[in-house]
Amino acid sequence: MILLVWAALAGDAAPDPDAMSLVAGPPVPTEAVVASVYDGDTLTLSTGDKVRLRWVNTPELKPLEDYGPEARELTASLVLQKQVHLLTSGGRDGYGRLLSGVEVEGKNLSIALLEAGLGHLFLIPPDDTDLAPFIAAQEKARAARRGIWSTDRFQGALHITSFHANADGDDRENVNGEYLRICNISPQPLDLAGYRIADISGKNWSFPEAIVPVGQTFKLHSGRGDNQLVPDAQLELFLGSADPIWNNGSDRATIYDRYGRVVDSREHHADHPNP
Repeated sequence: MILLVWAALAGDAAPDPDAMSLVAGPPVPTEAVVASVYDGDTLTLSTGDKVRLRWVNTPELKPLEDYGPEARELTASLVLQKQVHLLTSGGRDGYGRLLSGVEVEGKNLSIALLEAGLGHLFLIPPDDTDLAPFIAAQEKARAARRGIWSTDRFQGALHITSFHANADGDDRENVNGEYLRICNISPQPLDLAGYRIADISGKNWSFPEAIVPVGQTFKLHSGRGDNQLVPDAQLELFLGSADPIWNNGSDRATIYDRYGRVVDSREHHADHPNP
C-alpha cells in the first residue's frame, strides 16, 4: 500500500520528524489498543504502529521540558491499555510514525491535552479539520495559566518546536538543511513583519514577511529559496544566507518581535538531537 503524504524539500535531506513523504507501509488501522505511551504526543499501538498525535505538540522528556512528565501521565491515564479510535490522516512522519488523532470513549486526546495546558495547537497543512474546539480548549487553558501557559517560554506569540542546526552532509553544500520549525501559539493570525532571529553571538536576520495562521507551523531555512506563503500548504521561509548560520556543536536561536522583545529561545547541542 502506498500512502500519499507531503514531500520534504529536495535540499532538506535529513529526516524531518514532522514532515511527510511518499512512503510504502502496511494498512493504517482505525481501531487498536494502546500498548505503551512514550510521551504526551507519542504512543505505540498493539499493531506495532507508532503514533504521533495530530493537532497538539507536548513538552519533551529528552531533554526534559517543563510539564513533559505531566503530559505523558495524562495521556497514559486516558489511553494506556484501552481501545482507541484513530483519526488518521493516512500519512506517516519522517520517522515512520502514523500521524493520527486519537479518540477514547468519545473524547479527543488532543483536546484533552490542550484543555489541561499540557500542549499547544500544532498544525502542518493540509488539514481541513474544524479547529474551533481545539482553539477554544487552548484559549481556556491560556486564560487560566494552566501548565505550559504559566512558563516563560509560552508568553510570546511564537514557539520554536525543533531546531535542526546541523544539516545533512556538508552544511556549505546544504545550507537549507539548517532550519527551525516554529509555531504560532498566539490566539490570532500573526504578521511576521519586523520579527528577527539571532544566533548565540547576537548576529541576527530578519524574517520574511508572512502571515501565519493560528496554530500553524512554518519552516525557517537558513539559505535562499522562494518563500511558500500559501497557508493551505506547509509554510516555508528563507533567511537568504549564502553560508550556514548555526554552529553544529552548540548554538542558540532567539526570536525577537518588532519591538525588540524576546519571543522564544531554543538551544542546540550536538549531544541532544531534536526528537
